[in-house]
Amino acid sequence: MKYTYFILSALMVLISCNCSDKSKCEQLEYLPENITAKGTLVIEGGGDRIAPILNKIIEKGGGTENCKLLVIPFASQLEDTGERQAAEFRALGCKNADYILCPKDSIDNPENLAKLDGVTAIFLSGGDQSRLKEFLGGTKFFDKMLQIYKDGGVIGGTSAGAAIQSRIMLTGNQVNASPDENSSVFNEIKKNYVETKEGFGFLDNIIIDQHFIARRRQVRLINVLLDNPGYRGLGIDEECAVVVNPDKSIEVVGTGCAMLFEPYKKGEDGSNAHSFKLTILYPGDKYNI
Repeated sequence: MKYTYFILSALMVLISCNCSDKSKCEQLEYLPENITAKGTLVIEGGGDRIAPILNKIIEKGGGTENCKLLVIPFASQLEDTGERQAAEFRALGCKNADYILCPKDSIDNPENLAKLDGVTAIFLSGGDQSRLKEFLGGTKFFDKMLQIYKDGGVIGGTSAGAAIQSRIMLTGNQVNASPDENSSVFNEIKKNYVETKEGFGFLDNIIIDQHFIARRRQVRLINVLLDNPGYRGLGIDEECAVVVNPDKSIEVVGTGCAMLFEPYKKGEDGSNAHSFKLTILYPGDKYNI
């Protein structure tokens, strides 16, 4: 708990820097989020897959009777991930919860594409987001997934399945880390420090980070935001999910919290160059993005 307060205090110092003119500090400037899909995103920060979050996916997918859900476990290297997670949804009353498991080179086979027929909710498991992108990127399977979301379906995901939902995707690694470094530790503020790749792009101009408070990833996300001016950052903690509705409203469910970083407008004199508004969102909180 003490460490959390320390992190938040340090963030407030960073966010307040270059912000001596109050009128300038009140001017936010960021790339707008243009959501045209009719569906819903349920983005979980990782940790245990708790009932309030899974129930929200079922609810948005049509309820226990009508939700047809498919678990996509390709981020995970464990062969039983899809089976276990589909069973979790069934245990909560979702009568039609299934999973897919196949080699990468067969993902676009007719029988695998047919797994998405009639699906109203998709759940992306945790693991390695780069692995998931390599598995599905450029496939007919992904195109069909995307169409489900555009037509009103739900895309849920946890951990890696959360990080991949933004267009700029954190891989979890440092750029050009030396062999004697832990490439997943970020303890500096500097340019080109955090490796990113292209994600699925369900959110175009908001960058997602996961396990956010539990794994002390505030510095990591701030680095990425400094490298990408005009973007916003959404850090989601464990046992917490941010629900993104088609009207661009968001709500928080679960037991953890989320942190939204929004950049202030840069002044002509260079003031406010590295300042952000920080909004902490708790379960039940709503916000318009």
